[in-house]
Amino acid sequence: MTGIMAVLTSFTLYVLSHWAICRWGNWRPHSRAINVLWLCFVPVYGLMFYLWNRSVSSLSVDLHSPDGIVNVLNGLLLDVLLLMGYTYFFFLIERGLSLRVMIEIGRSPQAKLTIPEIQQVYPYDYILEKRLGQMFKMGYAVEENGVIRNTEKGHKLAAANRCVRKILRLEQMMP
Repeated sequence: MTGIMAVLTSFTLYVLSHWAICRWGNWRPHSRAINVLWLCFVPVYGLMFYLWNRSVSSLSVDLHSPDGIVNVLNGLLLDVLLLMGYTYFFFLIERGLSLRVMIEIGRSPQAKLTIPEIQQVYPYDYILEKRLGQMFKMGYAVEENGVIRNTEKGHKLAAANRCVRKILRLEQMMP
């Protein structure tokens, strides 16, 4: 239980710090900001675990016992899982085109837009250029003489995604 309390405390501080950076700072790329900031908060988890363990007798565990070690590791696992969920949620909000289009529809005067009106906000060239630009910036692809190819990093990511799609049987869903 101490691990859970420590994670909830440290992860809440992490999310609030990330929110403040996004709100008032301009730290890009966001993926690096999320991960570096989370790594900075791992010691905060340790400190919170120690403080909860010392100050609340009902939560205290003996760190020299197997139960105490399991408690610490469960907290770390929960912290990693929270990070994965938060990262997915953040990038859905930040980069999710479908969600952005729905927001634009909601902002429109009558809460509806035609396809040409949506294309004025998000033209196809803009979307493709932005996605390719991110691939280049992150080192997944390069452009040479007008031809785009995956880098070694891009090949590994594509292979990993292909494997996951095959395991989850998502390949069968594509036309």
